[in-house]
Amino acid sequence: MARFLKDSDYGMQIKAEIKALLAGNDNRLLRAENTAQDQLKNYLGGRYDTAVILQSVPDNADTRDNWIVTILIDMAIYHLYSQTNTRDIPEHRKLRYDDAITWLRDVGTGNIRSELPTLADNSTEVDNEVRIWSKEKRNNNW
Repeated sequence: MARFLKDSDYGMQIKAEIKALLAGNDNRLLRAENTAQDQLKNYLGGRYDTAVILQSVPDNADTRDNWIVTILIDMAIYHLYSQTNTRDIPEHRKLRYDDAITWLRDVGTGNIRSELPTLADNSTEVDNEVRIWSKEKRNNNW
């Protein structure tokens, strides 16, 4: 499976030296990226086509959504930092991660509109359903 995020994407968010220090020599970076993608799928999967959103493209035809790339990078960097002591995570990383999760939650629930590709069979019947519930009538006659 090809990676959605490319190493060149991280240049805008983090210095290469810090990324190399956090990622180490093992697969920490790949695991952090996969965790971020799984979070995106969990938040957006019921409404949006995450397979289309996260499909990898060749370098010469980059059609990825820039905001999705930025959010995934923020989440992946936060996951890399979370392997260290929680007091060592920079405050701006925590804020960017929280902003990304809030945006994903709001888009996933429909509070914020997005231009992401929706699911083909996304029916709105359940969203428009109204149920009225009440408690059983109490019988106070003894």
